[in-house]
Amino acid sequence: RRKPAGGDDETLSQPLLSEDADSADAPREPSAGADDDASPPFDLLGALHEFFLRLFASLGLCQRTPPPLTEAQKLRLARLARRVDVPYDATNVDHARQLRELWSLTFPDREDALPRDPDGSESLKHEGWKSMGWQGVDPATDFRSGGLLSLQNLVWLAKNRRETYDSLLKKKNGTRSAWEYPFAAAGVNVTFALVDLLELRATKAVSSGAGVVLGDDAHVRSSELSTRLAVAPRAPAAVAFLDMLDPGSNEEEDDERETRETRVAKKSSKKHADPDVAFERLYVCFWEVFDNEWLDQKASYMEFSSVMESTKERVRLALEKAGKQRGGCTLEGVRDALGLDAMDA
Repeated sequence: RRKPAGGDDETLSQPLLSEDADSADAPREPSAGADDDASPPFDLLGALHEFFLRLFASLGLCQRTPPPLTEAQKLRLARLARRVDVPYDATNVDHARQLRELWSLTFPDREDALPRDPDGSESLKHEGWKSMGWQGVDPATDFRSGGLLSLQNLVWLAKNRRETYDSLLKKKNGTRSAWEYPFAAAGVNVTFALVDLLELRATKAVSSGAGVVLGDDAHVRSSELSTRLAVAPRAPAAVAFLDMLDPGSNEEEDDERETRETRVAKKSSKKHADPDVAFERLYVCFWEVFDNEWLDQKASYMEFSSVMESTKERVRLALEKAGKQRGGCTLEGVRDALGLDAMDA
């Protein structure tokens, strides 16, 4: 018979489902975590539900359920979250060095125009910053919303997409407004908008040593970094971007269905799939769309905010669309959804 209160803990931990379960031979409800070979009907239905969700999502008929993050995604997401969390510090020698590098890349013929103080510290105030699109003679005051990452994005753009950088800086495309957007300050806003779209601030990095930019941390175990993430992105566009942090993470489920042409296209696209610069490549896309939107709307400075919002919406939709494609979101899929030409390697 059933033991009274104070008896077997295992028995007492289970709800009394029936008063007829007095026989010692009567089956007991399995305890939580018990190893049971028989799959309950609702588990089977859940598996079928998940299968069809993945199938429909691969065909672009619905949003796919966010899969668990891979170790590579956790690692790169942690790196991005840490970079987002670093404010620009004018007293930091390394931050000042990066700002000086931006000047040198933008004005190679005026590289020595920024003097150094006698004690070796940086003196970066200069009227020339205004011609780059900063609001004053000291860009340090403009980094509040974008932090150090916005400066690093501009430097990356100048180094790696020089033609795009010059075109945006010098407003080479289309018929321009008499009151144009300031390039550098707009770049800070592009970083801010993209970070918000990808939910990188919600993905907060809880780390020691605030203000230290994560550099080459190959020696750090991914598990150590991934534990610093408080919240993973949940919005469809942000989830789609995760594919770009680990290209090929969705290939296994599609291998049986992909054609030879798909495999060839996938192989060709991998040259653009460097996951360590996925954010920077998407940053370029955002910039190109922003400038196109500016021209299409015949905007002037007063419409800056509305153009930024419409650009953000277009990029959001493009990420969601690319995320529904077989094999997941890729740079090529995003650019195609945005109507942009393929990016050169």
